Amino acid sequence: MSFSENVEVIPPQFGTDSSDRRSEEESKKLQKQKWWVLSLSFLLVFVVAMIWIWSRSPIYQSQAIIHFSYAQQLNNQQTAVPEEQITLNNKRLTSNRILDSLSTELAQSYSLNLSTEELANMVSTEEHLDSRIINLFTTGENKNHLQPVLEQWLALYLARLEEETQEHTVEDLSLGQEKLLALEQKIIEQRDLVEQYSEENNIISMERDENRALSKIKSMGAALDTAETQQAEATATLESVKQSIAQGDSVIHPGDKNRLDGIRSTIRDREAELYELSQRYTPEYMELDPSIVNKKRRLQELKTRYDAEAAESQKRYLEDLQRTVVASEQKQKQLEIQLDELGKDALIFNQKLKEYGRLNRSLSQLQEQAQQLKDQLVETEVQKPFQAKINVLEQPFVPTYPISPNYWRDSAIALAAGVLVSLFALLIFSFIHRQKAPAPTMTSYNVVPPSSGLTLEQQVAAQHALEQQKHAQLGHQQTPLQLAQATTPTAARLLSESEVESLYKVANRDGKLAISLILNGVSPTELLHVKIQDIDPDTQSLEIPGEYARSVSVSAECLQIIENLRVNQAQDSLLLGGRLDAQQLDQMMINIAHDAGLAFAEQFSVAALRHTYLTYLVVQGARLNDLEQVAGFVNPTDLSLYRQVNRRGEPVDVEQLNLQYPLAD
Repeated sequence: MSFSENVEVIPPQFGTDSSDRRSEEESKKLQKQKWWVLSLSFLLVFVVAMIWIWSRSPIYQSQAIIHFSYAQQLNNQQTAVPEEQITLNNKRLTSNRILDSLSTELAQSYSLNLSTEELANMVSTEEHLDSRIINLFTTGENKNHLQPVLEQWLALYLARLEEETQEHTVEDLSLGQEKLLALEQKIIEQRDLVEQYSEENNIISMERDENRALSKIKSMGAALDTAETQQAEATATLESVKQSIAQGDSVIHPGDKNRLDGIRSTIRDREAELYELSQRYTPEYMELDPSIVNKKRRLQELKTRYDAEAAESQKRYLEDLQRTVVASEQKQKQLEIQLDELGKDALIFNQKLKEYGRLNRSLSQLQEQAQQLKDQLVETEVQKPFQAKINVLEQPFVPTYPISPNYWRDSAIALAAGVLVSLFALLIFSFIHRQKAPAPTMTSYNVVPPSSGLTLEQQVAAQHALEQQKHAQLGHQQTPLQLAQATTPTAARLLSESEVESLYKVANRDGKLAISLILNGVSPTELLHVKIQDIDPDTQSLEIPGEYARSVSVSAECLQIIENLRVNQAQDSLLLGGRLDAQQLDQMMINIAHDAGLAFAEQFSVAALRHTYLTYLVVQGARLNDLEQVAGFVNPTDLSLYRQVNRRGEPVDVEQLNLQYPLAD
């Protein structure tokens, strides 16, 4: 594009030298004030802190250590007693009663007039339960008073503790003996009550089987189980016999089996004998021979007899089984009636047995309490397991050095506090007195190209460039969707939905395939390697193999185009890669944009479609690291461009995304 020499120049504003000098003087003055604020605030805090630190008097401390030792414990329940007593003694050492007595003793023995409040501030304790030790401390400014106070405090408490121990031992023995007498009387009364209840209700033992009522119901239950088993067996045998008779089988009574087997054996012997004769003589001879005829007659009589006796045996067997079933049912019903009656008696007996058990347990508890009380009395009289022996491991002393304050440590803290306070004061001063920055000067140059000699497309491009320059001067901020166009020179343009629809409407067959597949998740590299056999018409999807294998949905119109190609081409043929390469795909898109009448048709490349689809996913809320699951490999550098794309709400999973770009068929 050529420009004429007509350039309109607005010269910069004048008077900048004087404003710069004035700004420099104000800056120096403000800097001097900042130094004053910093120095004064630091000196004020540091000096006041040092005066307070070094004016404090030294604090001294004296210490004594006492140890509590107990006799060997007899059971696990007594292990917590020493710890409880040590804690109790630790609390009592600083009680108001002890301190009040200590104040009186100090005034009489050492002429030290210390009130109870002053002593409460001077004395302190520290217990160690694991080693059964209590540390006693006295703290104050006068080190000569600490040892007498601690000695008198320790002696007073040990004497008071010894008196109380003697009093409590005598009192505990007296109370224990009274409790033991009362318990023994209750045990006698409870034992008489248990024996009387056992005799009245015929209770022999707490064991259920040893009592006659429960033992009888147990045997009755076993008899009922046996009767039910016999009744079930008899019923099953009867049903089996009836079923055999219904099927035409011969059923024989078990008692008649041997006799009928003998008759059947005789019949088989006679039949064998006649069979041997039939092998030796002719039928006519056998009909004429009297002995043979007599044998046939006896054989027929035996068969008739066998059939009659078998039928009689079957009938008798069936009647016996029916009588057995009836007798079993009657016996079962009788046992059930008896068992119900015994159950009611057993329920009453169980209640009595529970009451007997409760009375017996009460007796056992009373006896156990009495035995425990006896053991405690023995321990109190002989061993005294809870009476501690107190040993003074360290005697009170006159301290030779103070424990506080640490002047040098506090001085360092004051120094650090002064620095921090001065910096904070400087920060507040700087916030209040902000230095105004000088207004920047601006030089505006408006370049106006001549309109003559330019085509319409060149004039539109020039106008677009001027609008971008105007937006940059006004501080216009680019939208996230157009961010990729300004970050790198090779970035693709973002297409609007209307532009995509215009492209798809005027596209030819290959153009529709390319646009549809790219806007559904196929990368430009994968587009050239798609084969016809990768299309599944049943699921209307494209199966992409390789490292980023996935399934991509295909529109109905695109599927129809592929079906037409499937008829004319082989299954392993490339869908677009056999006819086009990457450069030709870009030129095809540019041609389609030109046919659609879109401005800047040269910017409508395959990369622009890819960029439009990825932006469409990110706007829905897709995570950047999830894009590869939908659209294949994306260069990390290119992927970083989508960090500033505005999402609609919070990030969502891939399953919640609409993976098909809205494309009108």
